[in-house]
Amino acid sequence: GLALPNVVGASAAEPAVVAQTPLKPWKDYRCLYNIEMLVLCYDANISSARAQAMVLKLAETDVDAVMCCPTAWRTNVYPSEVDPEWKRFIGIRKLPKFPSFDHVMKFIHGGGDPVRDMLEASRKTGKGFFVSYRMNDLHHIEDKSFPTHNAFWREHPEYWLGDSNRTAYGAEDNRRLFNYMLDPVRDHYFAILEELATNYDIDGIELDFQRCSRFFHDDEIEAGKPVMTAFVRRVRQMLDRVGRGRGRALHLCVRVLPSVEDCLRVGLEVTAWDAERLVDMINVAPAFVHTTGLRIEQFKAQAPNSRVYGELNYLTAYADLPSGRHIRFTTFEIYRSSALSFLARGADGVSVFNFDHVPGNVRSAADMAKGLKGIANREFLRMASKNYLANGSAIPAKTFPAAESTAVDLFVADDTSQVPFGRAVLRVEIKERSKELDMAVSLNGTPLETYPAKDTELFPPVQRNPACPPKESLQFFNVPPELLIFGNNRFEIRGLGRLLGSFTILSLELALYRDSTPGGGTAGSPEPDGRPPL
Repeated sequence: GLALPNVVGASAAEPAVVAQTPLKPWKDYRCLYNIEMLVLCYDANISSARAQAMVLKLAETDVDAVMCCPTAWRTNVYPSEVDPEWKRFIGIRKLPKFPSFDHVMKFIHGGGDPVRDMLEASRKTGKGFFVSYRMNDLHHIEDKSFPTHNAFWREHPEYWLGDSNRTAYGAEDNRRLFNYMLDPVRDHYFAILEELATNYDIDGIELDFQRCSRFFHDDEIEAGKPVMTAFVRRVRQMLDRVGRGRGRALHLCVRVLPSVEDCLRVGLEVTAWDAERLVDMINVAPAFVHTTGLRIEQFKAQAPNSRVYGELNYLTAYADLPSGRHIRFTTFEIYRSSALSFLARGADGVSVFNFDHVPGNVRSAADMAKGLKGIANREFLRMASKNYLANGSAIPAKTFPAAESTAVDLFVADDTSQVPFGRAVLRVEIKERSKELDMAVSLNGTPLETYPAKDTELFPPVQRNPACPPKESLQFFNVPPELLIFGNNRFEIRGLGRLLGSFTILSLELALYRDSTPGGGTAGSPEPDGRPPL
């Protein structure tokens, strides 16, 4: 065997020898699950057992790879020597901007190690373990004094793209995000990744380029492309070196933007990385809000050497309104339809992001975990009731004159001639409100009849709040299931006389019910073992 003197998570029986039983190879991973260490900050009673519980709850789910994000935004939350922020802890400070931050700092200062705990729990449940590292983080960069900014960020403003008080969002590149054209920035990130790969018995690393996806000044993006490719190559070579020392391959995953063009616009030559075989896995992800408008087919065609994953996110709506922040959580029915859609469109698996952020008083961790049973199983998904969603980039013509028509294509991964559905209902949401809302909709050329819905939701929502739209912004239509085809279904939408001017489509949702009862309770949901309801 080969010595592993400092590797956390090596065999307990033979700590200095590579385990004889190889871990599950990366090519078998079907469901990646991102766990953000930030959530541990909110636990005043943080312990190793409580950290491990975040993974142990996934034991009976389809999750087979834990993607551990080892940061609380910009601060690393493990006993790092590269970023020793935890050594600065001097006691609970009751920080006004983020008082919970000291909980995790106290835990690490006292000998705790959340990454070690997550790794051990992953091994107990037979899951792969990856470190998912954010290559730039957007949180609170408009506030220099926010406590989760580490010393490397605070003490080196010369490494930032700019020094404005702007948030990370917007067109201007004058932001307090790191500039990857600078050697010290790349060297710092590489040192962190090397430390994690060396000190923990990981199965691979995910470079998270999506949160946040700005790395260069706008006028240096072309020059930055080979610089970022060289950085990815450097990480690949480091993983190869560490893996050879352990007698097995370590794999590189990249979390990237929804299309190849989106990636190129920010300096990421993802298809070139695939051609050079620098990466093994490509996790195609939305920025924050769940959508099926990910170019799965494009990545499969242009990056044939990598396994491609479609990401499922925990929100379908997010808005900062005068009355406060209002969000709409993704339902299990939307998770299931999206997962089946990605798999049917060629994805090798799915990934799950921010799943832990649904408040426990809304839905418990155990109940949330149940929704991941069967999430990567096409046969299970085919038999389930589902809620297909088209929103965001999946709606090409969002605003149009009411007198004209627009088309929205919705990919349906069900063959209704093989798996019968008792009823299907279409929900159209627009931005405007009208007590006389009146639209005409056809499906694949056949006009649809309106449906007298009693609720604003097709399935019971995770939580009701003002982000759930009023009836004045919604119209429902009965959809004969036999009209649906496997693949793209075209919905033609046109405003009628009582809807004046123009209107903006926010989303289309299509509910497929396994029985004939829309909405209400758990009607149409599959049994846990995948059998259809009786």
